[in-house]
Amino acid sequence: MTPYGAVATIFAIAGTSFGTWASRIPTLKNQLDLEPAQLGTILSVLALASIASFPLAGRAMDLYGPARVSKYLAWSTLASLTLTSFAPTSWFLTLSVAVLGASIGALDVAMNGWGAEVERKGVRSIMSSLHAYWSLSAGIGGLVGLTAIKLGFSIEQHFLLVVLIMSGFAGLASRVDWVGSIVRASTPAFALPHQSLWLVGFLMFCAALTEGAVADWAAIFLQDRLNLTEAMAVSGFVTFSLAMFTGRMLADNLVEQFGAIRICWFAGLLATLGLCVVLFVSSLGVILVGFLLLGFGLAPVFPLGCARAANDPFVTPGQGLAGVATLGYGGIMLGPAIIGFVTQQLEIFVGFSLLLFCTLYQVGFASCLRR
Repeated sequence: MTPYGAVATIFAIAGTSFGTWASRIPTLKNQLDLEPAQLGTILSVLALASIASFPLAGRAMDLYGPARVSKYLAWSTLASLTLTSFAPTSWFLTLSVAVLGASIGALDVAMNGWGAEVERKGVRSIMSSLHAYWSLSAGIGGLVGLTAIKLGFSIEQHFLLVVLIMSGFAGLASRVDWVGSIVRASTPAFALPHQSLWLVGFLMFCAALTEGAVADWAAIFLQDRLNLTEAMAVSGFVTFSLAMFTGRMLADNLVEQFGAIRICWFAGLLATLGLCVVLFVSSLGVILVGFLLLGFGLAPVFPLGCARAANDPFVTPGQGLAGVATLGYGGIMLGPAIIGFVTQQLEIFVGFSLLLFCTLYQVGFASCLRR
């Protein structure tokens, strides 16, 4: 396996783990009889644990290199995913979700660091394709979850099967040698963005918040709106994830032809239209088209934001990426928690409606990507 293949495999493990978790949230909600506020609290624990892991992962990368840290965290993520499936109570689920959140959050940071190293030593851009593999694997994870539900697999059986298969891929990636950069004395791994990158950071925050909200709440939204079965409700997340993958695979060529600002602006229009379809249409087939448009619209934002931060004239690439990543990854973890608390106080339709502010921000502030 090549270094690119190894880091792509790590991205796929992270995406599959996230998609697998997201596909069975309704199952856990029903099994443990969780109220929306309880589920929101549990998802907020996932978010906080992830954010807390960012500086620790950054420091570990400095000391041991991102490749080595990524390999260990891939195993930690798979182990913690297994733990969540055996939760007998809401308290146990909360603790296991904290471990899962810390593992996924730290892995996100480490694998992006490894990907950046591979890209610097290569001859072509690879970051968008790596994020595309994450999206594809998240969709596959959701699709496998849908299939497992239809076949009557328990959540324990489902998660153990996924972890067993992913462990084989983790073993292959772990065998790849990679000598990365090691820094014994470093600046903080994460900080708030430089003032020149605040708009970019918030753009990434909005896109990531929407992505996280759809991942964790789309199935429950469809169950509540259309009274669908658990298996059918997962189709929204699967459609969204596959659209994210396709959009990211196409993004590099489109940006070369039309420029980052135009692509981000047009994608924002698609995302807004798609979200309106999801909110105001009552046909499952048309709603799935809405999730498709929403996925296409959000797909290029995170890679474009990373590229803009890495080329900022006022800070180093590492400082720029660290600042916007804090907001971006914070958004994908905080989104589900915000939707949960709004749903408890009002209803899930209102929570999803708030996401329109995020897609409209993308339309209004696409120009912040100008270098």
